[in-house]
Parts: sequence; C-alpha cells; structure tokens
Amino acid sequence: MPPHPRLEAPNTGNSKQDMKYQQQQEKMYAQQEQDHQKLQRQQDQDHQRMEQQKADQARTQQLEQRHQQQTQQMEQRHVQQMQRLEQRMPNGRNQPPRQDEKR
Repeated sequence: MPPHPRLEAPNTGNSKQDMKYQQQQEKMYAQQEQDHQKLQRQQDQDHQRMEQQKADQARTQQLEQRHQQQTQQMEQRHVQQMQRLEQRMPNGRNQPPRQDEKR
C-alpha cells in the first residue's frame, strides 16, 4: 500500500499549539501504520491457511475479495481520521496534503 499523504505541519504562530497538533498527527500516522501492518499479517496468514488447505479457486477468490474490502474499509477510516484532525487545526489552516515518502 502506498503511504498516506501527510498534512502540512500547522504554523499558527503559537508554537505550543503547533507542537500539540504535530504530535497528534504523528500519533495518528503511527497508529495507521500499525493498522496496515496488522491487516497485512492477518491477510498473509489467511493466504497460508488457504494454501495449506489447497483451497479451490472459488474460495481463494472469495478470500481475495474479502481482503480487498478490508483494505478499502481501513483506508476509508484513515482518510476520515486525517480529515477530522485537519478540521481541528487552528485558524482554518487546512492545507492540501503532501506526499511524504517516509512512513
């Protein structure tokens, strides 16, 4: 999965407030990364079980569809989390997200 776009660091002129929002952003990004890793581990285990069971093509396809749905739902939650955090940023400093290669 590609990295999530990152919000610009707030710059309100109040360094304490800016630091608070930056910390909230970093906490959210760390949680989202954990979500990604957990889902990936779960999906990998599902694949291993299917291989061990020599699952037929229909069951394998159902599993893939379920994985795709789980991934989409997780990504939707992450987008909503980012939007909520962005809305809480002071002084309407909602800036467009930037792509940050570091996760």
